Amino acid sequence: MVLEQLHSDRITERNLAAVFYTRAKGLAEHPAIKYKDKKEPYRDMSWREFSRLVRETALGLMTLGLKPDEKAAIFSSTTHWWVAADLATISNGAVSVPIYPTSSASDIKYIVDNSQARIIFVQNEALLKKLLAVKDELNIHKIVVFHLPEGIKSGEDLAEKHNQPRGLITDVESLRKLGGSLDTAHLKILEDRMKGTSFDSIATIIYTSGTTGVPKGVPLTHGNIISVLEDIRPILPIDENDVYLSYLPLSHVFERICGEFYWLARGGTCAFAEGIETMARNMAESDPSMILVVPRVLDRIYAKVKAGIEGASGKKKALIEWALTVGEEMVDRQAEKRAVGPILLLKHLIADKLALSKLREKIGPNLRLVVSGGAPATKETLRFFNSIGISTLEGYGLTETAAPSNVNLVSCVRMGTVGPCLPSLSQKIAEDGEILVKGPSIFKGYYKNEEATREAFDGEWFRTGDIGEFDEMGYLRITDRKKDLIVNSAGKNIAPQKIEAILKTVPTVAQAVVFGDKQKHLVALLTLEEQAAMDLGRELNLDFNSYFDLSKHPDFVSHLRKEIAARSRTLADYEQVKRFTILASDLSVEAGELTATLKIKRNVVAKNYQDIIESMYKHEESSDHKVAMR
Repeated sequence: MVLEQLHSDRITERNLAAVFYTRAKGLAEHPAIKYKDKKEPYRDMSWREFSRLVRETALGLMTLGLKPDEKAAIFSSTTHWWVAADLATISNGAVSVPIYPTSSASDIKYIVDNSQARIIFVQNEALLKKLLAVKDELNIHKIVVFHLPEGIKSGEDLAEKHNQPRGLITDVESLRKLGGSLDTAHLKILEDRMKGTSFDSIATIIYTSGTTGVPKGVPLTHGNIISVLEDIRPILPIDENDVYLSYLPLSHVFERICGEFYWLARGGTCAFAEGIETMARNMAESDPSMILVVPRVLDRIYAKVKAGIEGASGKKKALIEWALTVGEEMVDRQAEKRAVGPILLLKHLIADKLALSKLREKIGPNLRLVVSGGAPATKETLRFFNSIGISTLEGYGLTETAAPSNVNLVSCVRMGTVGPCLPSLSQKIAEDGEILVKGPSIFKGYYKNEEATREAFDGEWFRTGDIGEFDEMGYLRITDRKKDLIVNSAGKNIAPQKIEAILKTVPTVAQAVVFGDKQKHLVALLTLEEQAAMDLGRELNLDFNSYFDLSKHPDFVSHLRKEIAARSRTLADYEQVKRFTILASDLSVEAGELTATLKIKRNVVAKNYQDIIESMYKHEESSDHKVAMR
């Protein structure tokens, strides 16, 4: 069937809860989710069972006093209970407010206070402790815990353990049972609340983790989100036969819209990973056909497969490299919309049978669709995945645009771009290069922040804060964040993300952060892929006892310097990094240097490593590299 035939069923419901219950009624006994309890194998839950769980939880929330338009916060990592709590909240016509599990005490306090959330869902005891540390400064009516600790049988027992008032804490199973015991009169109230929820009703307030400043609340309506789901329906071809693996934070708009809500709209089965660190194992166990990724995850998968190719025997390696060349030619022709002749088709058929299909098997036997977002992906990695036959689409969007405003097309992937804008949106480039966008999925303004709202709009156009340009086919290319632009001492505007992307094409480089504002040249902080660095050290026959020893070894650093220089030849002289420091450990979410989706917080990195950055400019006479401990 053609794409339009496969996905012609448009969303006709007026709100997301109705979308969910309609889908659940239609799929009934089909598996809706795969989830794990502790270390047990994946268990299936049908759409009928899951919709009952959501409905009973929603009724339980009603008994806690939750009313339409009121707020309930969700403080948890990604689990099936996160989705159930979200859907139960919006089933009441209320508003869900995500809180990252990595949030600081000050952010937790700010989000709960600013949103006026009085009911808080909490994943476990560890996160409960973080919430209780700021509870006395907030107006919290009820805390609902997903997972009780070992030996604790109820929320009341947990409250007693933490010296909290009786009745403050309950557990989600007790809440669900309470909801399930209610009569049909309460069910009628719930149905009326759903009927009263319209396109213009707020579904969620997502607080931007941001790379700078205090979190800003972004209210997204049911209409904002449904508009996106309709736009991406023909672009991301999935249906009830697909399995989607969810592992990115549901607190982030990317996973929430393109993951949770798109799965609900399209059907199929959502498998929940135990965590980002177990993603590889969970992929093997759940065998997904679609995943969302941030570039670092994609890069790690690529690095692992590439290492296997490099270690293959001469003939096998030559065959794989030939097959990849054929795959790349196919991708290039599709990107340029050039015809694929019979000779190339035959070569590709042979290449796929002998090598490309085997590479796909290593990554995921049924994986056919990957969407990358949250940060720029490297062309090399995108090229590899598309060349072996896994459609890997880079997209772009912000919380304020309800996730994607742009995404590449399966039929025409143009590496280095984020694709054309979605059909219902309009997009243009301002005189200073900033990307402006308008349309039905764009938020109306920040929650309780009129000043920020005024700054965010130019008339009806939303200012994205990103700098970009359109290529000859109308695909958008992001060049940098407007606020991240470096202006050197000669007044040259420099886009650091472009340079960082080039630095990260060096096989051993994991992260790169470039600095140079008001300076005569650029410097960089680098972190390395430890295993790749160790393998290179052995390949170079270097004498070292540890990774830290290796990162200081003059021959290793000299090799790294040459790699960087070779890959920077296309850059202007003022764009080239003159000095770098190798950090002994990765940048981290815990240190505040990365957002939950692993986007660099440039201002925090600059503050944490201020002395090192300054020393690279002060000691010009010393060598052009150093190694720094955190």
